[in-house]
Amino acid sequence: MNIVLDFLINNFQNCLWLLVILVAMCPALESKIAIPLALNSAFWGSNVLTPFYAFLLSFLASIIPYYFIVFVIRHIKKRTTGFISDKFFNKYSSKVANFQGKPNDLKKYLALTAFVAVPLPLTGVWTGSLIVGLSNLNIHYSFLAVSIGALLSSASITLLCSVFKNSIPYIFMISLFLIILFMSLDLLISMIKRKY
Repeated sequence: MNIVLDFLINNFQNCLWLLVILVAMCPALESKIAIPLALNSAFWGSNVLTPFYAFLLSFLASIIPYYFIVFVIRHIKKRTTGFISDKFFNKYSSKVANFQGKPNDLKKYLALTAFVAVPLPLTGVWTGSLIVGLSNLNIHYSFLAVSIGALLSSASITLLCSVFKNSIPYIFMISLFLIILFMSLDLLISMIKRKY
């Protein structure tokens, strides 16, 4: 962990905004890690970003990959014979099933917004975009729903970090731990399902 921390501090000390953008665009990390990282004075000293600037950068960067993810997933879905979409996307089938049917049903977009807005691991713009790519939801309405969800998620994380200023390193570590835990559990569950 010290090697990674030293690398980040040595290379991004004077351009923390770039690190926030890069982290916010990463799957699973997004604003859940980018905002506490940007506000962490234990890492950056006096070079920390303001809460508003961290929020704005993180929110905007997290929605950048939306169209790319949706178009790539829909392209893969069209081009495959079902092997990839059946095997690879099986774990998301229960989430996607809720969004099938009428593509312009307001409840589906509100559910997508709520799903993206929850700042937990494996929820966020990447997973929301994956759901949109696999379902028949309207791409542009879904972008609005995902953007509102990302805005709410980023705002809640910024508020949490602003209220508990002295605990930002702990919030960062807890967020990172939860992401690793959820991804490990997801991998374990998929291995068990594959075995049986």
